[in-house]
Amino acid sequence: MAVFSSQFSIATSSIGIGGLIILTVFKLFISNKNYVLQKNLIYFFGAFIIIQIISSLVCGNPAESFDNIFRRISIYIIFFASILFIKSSADLKKLLILYICFTALISTVEIIRFSLEYIPHPTKPISEYRLEYYGYPATNGEIKMSILLLIIPFFLLKKNYLMNKFLLALCTLPLLITFYLTNARNAVMGLFTGILIYGLIKNRWFLAVVLVLILLFLVAAPLPVKERVLSIADLNHPSNHSRIVMWETGVKIIKDNLLFGVGDVDINKVYRMYKTPEFHGEGSHMHSNIFQILVNFGVIGFIFWLALMIYLFTMQIKTYIKTRKFEFLNILALISITSMAALQVSGLTEWNFGDAEYAAVFWFNLALAFSAYRLSTKGDTLS
Repeated sequence: MAVFSSQFSIATSSIGIGGLIILTVFKLFISNKNYVLQKNLIYFFGAFIIIQIISSLVCGNPAESFDNIFRRISIYIIFFASILFIKSSADLKKLLILYICFTALISTVEIIRFSLEYIPHPTKPISEYRLEYYGYPATNGEIKMSILLLIIPFFLLKKNYLMNKFLLALCTLPLLITFYLTNARNAVMGLFTGILIYGLIKNRWFLAVVLVLILLFLVAAPLPVKERVLSIADLNHPSNHSRIVMWETGVKIIKDNLLFGVGDVDINKVYRMYKTPEFHGEGSHMHSNIFQILVNFGVIGFIFWLALMIYLFTMQIKTYIKTRKFEFLNILALISITSMAALQVSGLTEWNFGDAEYAAVFWFNLALAFSAYRLSTKGDTLS
């Protein structure tokens, strides 16, 4: 519920997260099993949480900051519960099949709504249209990016671990269409990063085909569509320019709050103390994971966040190496790796680490490597 419903309802997902916290605590207390997490995992997460608490204590509005960090920290339960309570590879396989089918259903509903509402009466060029039936377009794009990264590698395997590849393709098609309709450029870059990793590690022919298709798309696509894609590298594009302006203002905020930042407060209020917004969305947040964490939690908070990310990435790589003999678990580790890479790339120009809807999907994907590690130690490989 916490993960699936993030695609269409943040309220439902939040209820799922609350229920997951309650059930996790209940299960840990009443179960006779000895559930164990890697100590370093607890230490790195704990250190980052402590820094957020310290930042909240010393900021100008502790109550607001504590409320916000509690909501963000609570989403971590998806990561830990996925590692602790997914009992077997078979159960995980069933969960992934349900996840893919549910996503296909949601995406199909979006396509139907788009067909009924936009196609008969287009209000803007398709290159500027942004799908937002169930959430903000950038968030929708990042969620779909993560689910595509979960699906794509199963096309590269000879064995049908989840479902017949034809059925898998049928489920993927509506997801691809709706991903395109979000027009989320940062999510496109994140997805491309993941595909690049899949191609280099698993199948270079796949990567070559993808690159050829991209080139054909850029040649054959209508000019407005090409301009939208190529605007990613255009520093004068209004959206890109506004980000540069925000980051320049962010540097000023960081200098004045160097160690622990301003806390997890309404950044718009802080931003307006330094500059009057001129662009759409300017100052609502810093549109960058790096800048947002530096502004919220200062240099010390950023160091602890970076240490957590590096540790998680190191464990993902170790798990990928450890599970090489077990194809299903190995591909789960690779999904986790590409999800981390996509977060970092797409998060260069968006504050997606703190986006609750996207975070629910991201932490589930990330947990796959750690679940694979645990299952491999049990000899449960689904090979």
